[in-house]
Amino acid sequence: MIVYLHQSDAHGAVERYLEQLLAGLDEEAVVIAPRGSALPLLRPFDKRAAPATLVHLVRELRTLQPRLVHVVDVWPVALLAARIARVPRVVVTHHTPELPRRENLFGRALWHAGWLTRPEVIYTSETDRAIDGRPCSVVIPLGIDLDRFAVPKRAHEGRVIGNVARLVEQKDHRTLIEAMRSVPEARLVIAGDGPLRGELERAAKGLPVEFLGERDDVPELLAGFDVFAFPSRFEGLCLAVIEAQAAGVPVVATPVGGIRETVVDGETGLLVPVGDSAALAEAICSLLDDDELGVRVASGARHQAFVRFSLASMVQQTIRMYDG
Repeated sequence: MIVYLHQSDAHGAVERYLEQLLAGLDEEAVVIAPRGSALPLLRPFDKRAAPATLVHLVRELRTLQPRLVHVVDVWPVALLAARIARVPRVVVTHHTPELPRRENLFGRALWHAGWLTRPEVIYTSETDRAIDGRPCSVVIPLGIDLDRFAVPKRAHEGRVIGNVARLVEQKDHRTLIEAMRSVPEARLVIAGDGPLRGELERAAKGLPVEFLGERDDVPELLAGFDVFAFPSRFEGLCLAVIEAQAAGVPVVATPVGGIRETVVDGETGLLVPVGDSAALAEAICSLLDDDELGVRVASGARHQAFVRFSLASMVQQTIRMYDG
């Protein structure tokens, strides 16, 4: 049996990653995550303070006696629980080593204690492994259902810049909205929702910006974009960028996390500095105005996506690690 441990009841990229692993696993599995999570095979628990959660997880793991625990995002309490319960192997996926951390003294001590358990680490890009440098690590890139993004281009009026992301500080939509002041005869379409929506809508007042909210038809949306703009402040291996590339949309992004590998400037997209709205606007205009450049970087990126980021490959590599 494999037990997956996850600390969030939200549903985003990490949760989709877990669902994809479960779908490809030919072995009994259990997911321990907070009550309210929509994950399959769920054995829920009520959110509590760290000491109570630790006791609960240890009890669960001793009952289940898995051969392996996979903590699908860094959660120090789960790493400690797996070691205390004497699980033979403990694996953790470290999605975003660049994520800024602002814990208090207890939080920092807990983080340090979790890593002292020396789990086997999965990074989703070589860049992330170089940044973090934990021992006993492998790189297994995230995967996507490539067939889902093989959608024919959709005719539309005017020039459309697109973005698909949660409306949070990390994604830096403010810089993207500001860049639109210098992109003539084009409109920006943002798919996604989050706590900053009201603030961003106010910032975009008077500009050609449309907020779509949460959408489940991302491949169809991407088919209607002329450029995909993603000015994030930090990332792991960014699925949103890979999905745009798989859909054949030229990408402008920032050189953060695994994006440094998926967007090679001038070859598989264009890169601009973090927080630089003028550079972002210039790069967007370059792709809108130079059809040859757009086709070239989009073609290179799409080929890369199909070679490196298949869902089947990700699942197979992870299962081989489990069995290694």
